[in-house]
Amino acid sequence: MTSSKLPPGSPLIDPNTLIGCSMSRRMFTGGLLAGGLATMMAPGLGYAQAVETPKRGGSVKLALVQQTSTDTFDSARYDKGNDYIRGTSVYSYLTTIDRGGAPQPEVATQWEPNADATVWNFKFRQGITFTDGSALTAKDIAFSIMRHKDPAVASTAKQLVGNIQSVDPDGTDGFTVKLATPDVDLPILVGLFQFALVKAGTTDFSKPIGTGAFTVEDFQPGLRTVLVKNPNYWKEGQPYIDRFEMFPIPDNAARANALLSGDVDMVLELRGNGIQDVEASSVADVFVTESTRFTAVQALMNQLPSSNVDLTLAIAHLIDRKRLLDTVIRGYGTIANDQPIGPSSPLYNHDLEQRGYDLDKAKYHFQKSGIGQAPFEVSVSDAVLYSVDLGQLIQREASRAGMKLSIRREPSESYWSAVAGKKPYATTNFHPRPTYGMLLNLAWRKGAVWNFSHYENDKLEKLIVESGSTLDMGLRKEQYADIQTILHNSGAIIIPCFLNYVDGVSKKIKGMKPLQIGNLGGFNFTDKIWIDA
Repeated sequence: MTSSKLPPGSPLIDPNTLIGCSMSRRMFTGGLLAGGLATMMAPGLGYAQAVETPKRGGSVKLALVQQTSTDTFDSARYDKGNDYIRGTSVYSYLTTIDRGGAPQPEVATQWEPNADATVWNFKFRQGITFTDGSALTAKDIAFSIMRHKDPAVASTAKQLVGNIQSVDPDGTDGFTVKLATPDVDLPILVGLFQFALVKAGTTDFSKPIGTGAFTVEDFQPGLRTVLVKNPNYWKEGQPYIDRFEMFPIPDNAARANALLSGDVDMVLELRGNGIQDVEASSVADVFVTESTRFTAVQALMNQLPSSNVDLTLAIAHLIDRKRLLDTVIRGYGTIANDQPIGPSSPLYNHDLEQRGYDLDKAKYHFQKSGIGQAPFEVSVSDAVLYSVDLGQLIQREASRAGMKLSIRREPSESYWSAVAGKKPYATTNFHPRPTYGMLLNLAWRKGAVWNFSHYENDKLEKLIVESGSTLDMGLRKEQYADIQTILHNSGAIIIPCFLNYVDGVSKKIKGMKPLQIGNLGGFNFTDKIWIDA
C-alpha cells in the first residue's frame, strides 16, 4: 500500500497558524515562507520516494466515479474533482502548495507584500505561450483573477476575491495586487483551481486555450475527456506521457476490476472490497492521502422542518461515528464533531463536547422539536461519497427514536444542481481547501455558492472576515473557537467523520505524491507522472 504517511487525523495545515511567531516581512516571500513551513512541518510528513529517471511516452487512462453534463473547462465554474484534474492539465496556475501547506512558485516566480500585507508585488516567468501561440502577459493574469468579481461569470470563488481591489501590470514581468484588508494567504489563493490562467477577455471555454501540459483532443461532458501533450509546455521536458484519458465507471466493483485487469491505469475512490482486492494485487497499489474532507448532512435553514435545530441535533445523536468509520469507511478517516476544522489543527476547539451516538439525547431533542409523527426525508446519492451508507445507518436508528425519517436516493447526474441546497436535508461532500479560511468563505458566508444550508449568522460572518486579517495567533484561535462553536450548535450541518482519499494506481505509474487537498496528488499530477513499462 502506498500511503502519505501522515499522522492519523493530520489536518490540512493552515499557514496562518504560524502568524504571531517571529515572522519577518521577508518570510512572506515565496521561498522563505515555504522553507520555514517545510522545516517546521517536516517531522511526521515522512514521505520518501526513491529518485527515478522519468520515462517518456505512452497513454494513461483514469476511471472516475462519475462525470456530469455540467463538466466544463471554465475554471470559474469548477466545483468537482474531475474539473480540477482537467484544469491542472490544460491550464497553468500562478502558484501551487507543497505538502506543508506553503505556496510554491509555478508561473509566479516570487512575491512580496508591503508591511501590512495589503499590497502584493509579484514577478512571473517570461516566454510562456498559450496554445494559440500568443504570449502570456500581465494583462492575462489580471483578467484571470479579476473576472471572478464579475457577477455574470457566476464564479464559485467570488467570496474569495471580495477583498481584492485591483490587479495591475507592473512592467512586462510583474503585477501588483491591492487588497482592502491584510491577507497573508494571497499567494495561496491565486493558486486555487478556479484561478486558472486564461487569455484576457475569454468568455467561451468550449475550446479551451491554456498554457498547461495538455491540449484537448476530445471533450464530451459527462462521458469522456481526452488530452494530448502540449509540445510547447513551459516546464522543460514535461509532461512525460503523450496522452491522458478520463471517463466514468460508476460501479465500485467494476472500477476496481478495471484497474486490476489493466483496462485503466488509475481509479478514483476505491470502496468496500475493492480496497482489499487492490491491496492484495501484484499489479496495483492503494494510494491513500489522509485528509479533512468530509461527507455531511446539511439542513436547509430557510424552511421547515430542517430549520428546526432540535430535529437536526436529534439526527446527529443517531450516528454511531466509530461504527461508521470502522465498517463503512474501513478505518480510512477520523471522527469529526459537526464542524469542519480537523482535530489536529492548532485552531481546533477542544472545549466542544464530542457528539456521538446517544439514543436518549436523540429522543430528547426529537421531542423538543415538536415534529411528532410528521414524515420527513434525507436525500442521499451515489454522487456523495458514503452518503447512501450514512443515510441507511441514520434511518435504522431513527425508528428507535420514534422518527418517521426516510431516505430518498437521488440520481447522481442532477444531484448538485437539483438537490443539494434545495431539499430540506441533503448530504454534501467537501474537499479541504489550502486554508480553513478559504473553506469557511466558500461554504459559510452569506450568498456563497456552496452555502448549501443557506445559513446566515451575522456573528459568524463577522468572525470569518475578521479572522482572515488577524495577525495575532492568540486572537485568531479565539475567533476560530467561536466559529466552531457556532457551526457545531447551528443545526445546519452534521459531519460524522473526516475521510481519507483512497485511490488505486497501477504499479507501472510512477511520480505520484500525495497532497492533502485532493485525490491523486491534490488533483494535480498529469504533468508529473510517467509509465515504467
